[in-house]
Amino acid sequence: MRRRTVLARLAAAVPVALAGCTGGSDPGGTDTATPDETETPDRTTVTPGIITASLLPRERCPDPGGATVSFGGDGSISVVGCVIGNNACNVPRLAETDYDTDTEEITVVVAAVEERDEDEACAEVMVNLGYEVDVETEGTAVTSVRVVHDDHHEDGRRTVVDVTR
Repeated sequence: MRRRTVLARLAAAVPVALAGCTGGSDPGGTDTATPDETETPDRTTVTPGIITASLLPRERCPDPGGATVSFGGDGSISVVGCVIGNNACNVPRLAETDYDTDTEEITVVVAAVEERDEDEACAEVMVNLGYEVDVETEGTAVTSVRVVHDDHHEDGRRTVVDVTR
């Protein structure tokens, strides 16, 4: 049990310690939610013309393994969270988005996936991968949002937040 606690703390501390070495953090500490010029957000259409979702990686990761959900006045939904990767080549990806018409619930699944070239080496270290998922509902009734992480956390695939408005 103590080993899990130590590993969880290491997962939070190591990326902070390496941030200056990799050039991944802004020295001013500002949070940017926009992708780099070479990156494009993941976009998933759940119900054509009704619900779309896109993921943008974020540098900041205030709650490793957690997420928060915000409902906008215009029917938009924002999910900000942090999945845990098992090496430095992991990135957050929108794995699945589902809308249940009976319960009016949206399920958002974010995964930590490895992205590297065939000859690229990856540091074997737990990494915190911040993300923001923007969901546009086009006037569709949504009463709840469930966020699932499919990552390298000690519990594996799990629901991290379930919010009903």
